[in-house]
Amino acid sequence: MKEYNIAIYIRLSVADEDTGTSKAESDSIGNQRSLINRFLDRHPALSTYSRSEFCDDGFTGTNTDRPAFTDMMNRVKKGEFNLICVKDFSRFSRDYIEIGDCLECLFPFLGVRFISVNDNYDSDNYIGTTGGLDVVMRNIVYAAYSKDLSVKTTAAKIQLMKQGKFVGGYAPYGYVLHPTIRNKLTIDPEAASVVRKIFLLAIDGSTPSEIAIWLNDEGIPTPGQYFIERHPDTKKYRRSSDKLNWSHAMVYRTLTKLVYTGCAVGHERRIVAPLSRRTAKQDVEKQFIVENMHEAIVSREEYDKAQAIIRKTGRSPSKASYYPLRSLVRCGNCGRCMTFLKSRKGFYCTYGRTDKNSACPTEAIYMAADIEQRIYDAIMLFLKAAGEKGNLSDKLLKKKKSEIQKNMDALTDFQKQCGKLKKQKLKSYEEYSSGAITKQAYLDEKRIIDEKLHTIENSIDAAKQRIADLESLEESEPQTSQLDRFLNEPILTYEMAHAFVEAVYIYPDGTNEICWKFKDFTEGKPEDVNQS
Repeated sequence: MKEYNIAIYIRLSVADEDTGTSKAESDSIGNQRSLINRFLDRHPALSTYSRSEFCDDGFTGTNTDRPAFTDMMNRVKKGEFNLICVKDFSRFSRDYIEIGDCLECLFPFLGVRFISVNDNYDSDNYIGTTGGLDVVMRNIVYAAYSKDLSVKTTAAKIQLMKQGKFVGGYAPYGYVLHPTIRNKLTIDPEAASVVRKIFLLAIDGSTPSEIAIWLNDEGIPTPGQYFIERHPDTKKYRRSSDKLNWSHAMVYRTLTKLVYTGCAVGHERRIVAPLSRRTAKQDVEKQFIVENMHEAIVSREEYDKAQAIIRKTGRSPSKASYYPLRSLVRCGNCGRCMTFLKSRKGFYCTYGRTDKNSACPTEAIYMAADIEQRIYDAIMLFLKAAGEKGNLSDKLLKKKKSEIQKNMDALTDFQKQCGKLKKQKLKSYEEYSSGAITKQAYLDEKRIIDEKLHTIENSIDAAKQRIADLESLEESEPQTSQLDRFLNEPILTYEMAHAFVEAVYIYPDGTNEICWKFKDFTEGKPEDVNQS
């Protein structure tokens, strides 16, 4: 009798509603585990074999980007498991093409047995055949159900928003999800006191920047830091910088949230493009605003007073100012763009101003004229060196084009070889499938072909990289083809700075580091400027 190493796979798209502080996983996961183990315990031929469990809780089945699933499949391909057991096909995958490929091609070739308990499917019952039309139709139905469910879920959420119900995964700062009433918020006393203090300071005339300084001086955690403290096991805010602190932007966003007046605000953001994860703020008239849906932290009168004051003290809209180093100067400590102070004609780090304990420069203003002069001098050195070395000569350009053509010819040849090997590999598999050669002979030939393919694919990658490097040198022509125009510029201009400079980092000790856009296609490229 064949020996089995069993892999149990369990998946759930989203955690059940009762999964919370007292449960590490959902009841549905537990139900799947119980059902599969009960089936295996009662199976006369499988009850004694070892089992390993792979669980993805909170992952969709419409793709294979699931950590436990990927781990299981990698180990299956290595031969560690030869039987996979799931509750039903949809737990394994909702992509009928993916599961069909596994059931009809991959698993039979690897000698892996597949069992779906609720679908009454055992691949041992279909040796030499497919699963039949019923299996195909069932997987198509699972895929269609997933898409239909997505549409219905979205429609249901919109309907709840219109009713003033909260449908977000996490409550906004100052609130928590109500422990007993679904889709309702209740006040978080600790965070709500901070929100109320922010509003009171604004009403008293403090600007968002002044409020941010006070919050940092008091050591009050930002909303993200507060959330991580309360929910250490979640992924939200995990990518936030440890150096993050209160800023005027955070305070301003807090002061403009209508939710603190007791209003339920739905559909605040929209997806910028189909299939994109990026979102943008939704127009107010398209949002769903329903008043008096939860306890208010501030009254509507206090909210309106705060809006009037922050708009009065805030800067009036103006046209963008395109000074030479706009958006290029960054703080060497936190990496954020530094603010340009027109009155002083210099740069400073906003975050250093709002947090006196930050390692960012707190009081220093770095004069734009000094930084611009250093960059200008470095660019002039580069342009003169480029001209002297004749990097724009026709001879060098022809040499580049010749090298590119040479690599293109080699790439075409490698791709032809790769195509022939893949056809040879497919032919070998067909011979194995028809019984013309043994499995071992097929595997030996496949190994030899794979080694050749690996070598050729490396050569293809090298040729592509060489072509890309050569083309990047040609792409530098727009920067150097205007050599005469830039050489005649008496000072650094916006066009010149943005043509050559990627970023300028200013460190607390005053040193500058220039990151260039161009690659080194001359030996005399100016080095990064590190000057006081």
